[in-house]
Amino acid sequence: MLTHLCRSLLLFAVFVLPLQASENPGPLHLYVGAGWGTGDGSHDWDYSNQKISTTHYDQDIKDFKLGILFSPAVRLELAKTRVDMDVGTSRNDLSGMDLNLFFSIGSKAVRPYLMIGLGSYDYDDTASLVKGDDDLSGTAVNIGVGIFAPLAEHVELEIGYQEKRIEWQKMNSVTNDARLNLSTRMNYFNTGLRIIF
Repeated sequence: MLTHLCRSLLLFAVFVLPLQASENPGPLHLYVGAGWGTGDGSHDWDYSNQKISTTHYDQDIKDFKLGILFSPAVRLELAKTRVDMDVGTSRNDLSGMDLNLFFSIGSKAVRPYLMIGLGSYDYDDTASLVKGDDDLSGTAVNIGVGIFAPLAEHVELEIGYQEKRIEWQKMNSVTNDARLNLSTRMNYFNTGLRIIF
């Protein structure tokens, strides 16, 4: 189901983005930014298609952003993301890249937005679980809501809420042919600053 949703989001971005941008013609603007978020999440472990356990954790998220403003209503953003998770007494890390599409509404200075996106992630220090000594890799689906608010002529504040779900590659059991699956869910509040050129 996640793969189907990813394809749908990509098709939506490819066909809707040019239409939205053409309806609001204007100069393109590049921007850079940074963000921080905090919240909680869970790992769901499935063995032979049966859920066997759920692990809950707290997390901090940091990202650096590079984006294009196609119009005041549409922007596309690439973010390099780092997630620090406190799982019990241990600390785990995820790192990846997200490509997010933002649609904002209204004509006032403070603009609400809706965000959808995809990501590619690595689960650090999990090479022992995967053949070939590589860390687990996974595909993320992102959704979010929030506001953009100008702080100065070329500086923008973001405040929002996001959810992320990552489906990790399947792991083969060392004892039989069964598959071990891991999925990660995150919910977090985020804030960030962007400098628009």
